[in-house]
Amino acid sequence: MKRVLKIYYTSDTHGHLFPSEGGRRGGLLSCFGEFEKDGNTLILDGGDTVQGAPLIKFLREEHQLEQVLARAFCQAGYDCFALGNHDFNYGRESLADFLNAMDAECLTANVKDLKGTLPVKAWTVRTLENGLRVGICGVVTDCVNLWEAKENLKDLQVTDAFEAAKQALAEMKDKCDVTVCIYHGGYECDLESGKRLCQGKENMACRMLEELEFDLLLTAHQHMETAGREVNGTYTLQLPPNGVKYALVEVAVEDGGTEENPCRKTEITGRLVSPESPAPADMERWLAPVREAEARWKERVIGTLAQEIPAEGLLERAINGCGLADLGNQVQLWITGADMACIGMANEPLGLKRQVKLGDMLRAFPFPNRQVVLTVTGEILKAALERCASYFDLQDGKAVISERFTKPKLEHYNYDFYAGVEYIADLRRPVGDRVTKILVNGEPLQSGRTYTLAMSDYRATGTGGYECFRSCPPAKTYPGDMQTAILEYFKAHPDGEVKPQGKIHLIY
Repeated sequence: MKRVLKIYYTSDTHGHLFPSEGGRRGGLLSCFGEFEKDGNTLILDGGDTVQGAPLIKFLREEHQLEQVLARAFCQAGYDCFALGNHDFNYGRESLADFLNAMDAECLTANVKDLKGTLPVKAWTVRTLENGLRVGICGVVTDCVNLWEAKENLKDLQVTDAFEAAKQALAEMKDKCDVTVCIYHGGYECDLESGKRLCQGKENMACRMLEELEFDLLLTAHQHMETAGREVNGTYTLQLPPNGVKYALVEVAVEDGGTEENPCRKTEITGRLVSPESPAPADMERWLAPVREAEARWKERVIGTLAQEIPAEGLLERAINGCGLADLGNQVQLWITGADMACIGMANEPLGLKRQVKLGDMLRAFPFPNRQVVLTVTGEILKAALERCASYFDLQDGKAVISERFTKPKLEHYNYDFYAGVEYIADLRRPVGDRVTKILVNGEPLQSGRTYTLAMSDYRATGTGGYECFRSCPPAKTYPGDMQTAILEYFKAHPDGEVKPQGKIHLIY
C-alpha cells in the first residue's frame, strides 16, 4: 500500500506578508493562496518570522503583531514551526505573546524554558488520515547565544543544535514512519564538492546529513536557495528569504513484502515554487486595512537631507565610500561621542531622497540593532580593518568583490564602513597583512593607546569575521535601536547634512 505525505514549507519570511515594493505577487500571502491542505498535508515553517520587514515595526508600534501576523499563520493552517535566531530579538515577553497566539506547535528542541511556561516542544508525532505517522523536530543554530543580548535570553537556555536534533531523533524514530527535522541553520559545506564554506557551529546541516538519519532535513537561516536533493539517504533543501518561494515536498511511503518479511520503500521529491496566486480572498479582506495603514505610515516624512544620497554599486561604495554609511556613522557618533564608528550596510545598493520617508529609511537600515561602544587597541583596530580589506580580490589587475563575502551566501553587510578612520590596503599583499597605514581622526595610530569605537551590538559579538572584538571591554551600551536613533537624529539635525566620514585607499 502506498501512502503519501504532502508538505508545504516556508522559512526566513521576516515579516514579508505582502509582496515586495512594486510587486503584485510574492510574499507569504501569495504563498498561502497556493496551499491546498487536506488530512494528509502538513504546513511547516523554519523560523525568522517576527523580525525584518517594515511591517513588523509598524505592527509592534500599533501593538498588533499577534493579532495580524500570528492570525495570518493560523488561518493559513500551519501545523509546526521552529524558532529562528531573529525570533529572539525582542525578548522573552514578546516571544511568549507570539507563541501563545499561534495554533501551530513550536518545535525547537535545543531551546529550554527555565520557567517552564513557554509552549516550546522538542518534537511531535502527527498521524495523517492515511495512517502515516510523521515525527517532526526542530532546532535553531546555537549561535543565538553569541549574537543575542543576554536580557533577551533571560530564563532561556539554548543548547547544542546537533546534539538536540540527535536526541530528538532517537526519542521519536520508533514512534513514526517518517522523520522530519526543521533546522534553522544551513550548510557548512558545498553539497556538490564538499568544500568547506564556513567555520564554527553556526551551520551544521552537512554534519546532520552525514551522521543523523532523518528522512527529511528542511534547512533555513543562510537565505541560500538550494534545490531539493538526497544526500546520504536524507532529502534536504533551503529557501531564499522573504517569502519569494515556498517548498512543496511529497513523501511517498510504500509498504510491501510479507508479514514475516515486511519491507518499506520511502521516496521523496520536492520543488521550490515562486508563488503566482493572489492572497486568499478572506485574508485579503481583513488585511486590507492593515496594508493601507502600513502604507500611510511608511509615507511619513521623518527628515530632510541637504542632498539626495544616491544608490551606489556594491564595489563602488566599498571603494569610494557610501553615503548611507556616512549617515549611519554620523548618527552613531552623535549618540555615543566615540572616537570612531563602523557600520555594515544591506546587501542591495540603496539610497535616500532629500525628503526622507520612514519606509525608505527602514529599508536602508533594516537591522534594529542597539549601539555599543568598545574600547579597542591599535592592534584590534588593525585586525578589524584587515577583515574589511579581505572584501577585495585582484582579478586581471583590478579590484573585485571577493567570494569570501558572496559564497555560500551574500554577506556584503559584513564589510564595515568606518568614520574617523582613514587607511591604506595593499591588495597585492596576502589577506590578513594588507593594511599598511592607519590614521585615526587625521592622526597616526598610536601604539599602546586605546580608542573608543561605536558599532552595533551584533558586530560587537565578533560575528562576520570580526572575532578580534570579542576580547574588547564594552565601554557602554545604548538603549533603543539604530532605527529609532536615526529618527531622533533627524529631529535634532534639520539641516540633514551628511559628510564623508572615513576612507579606504586601495593599492593594486
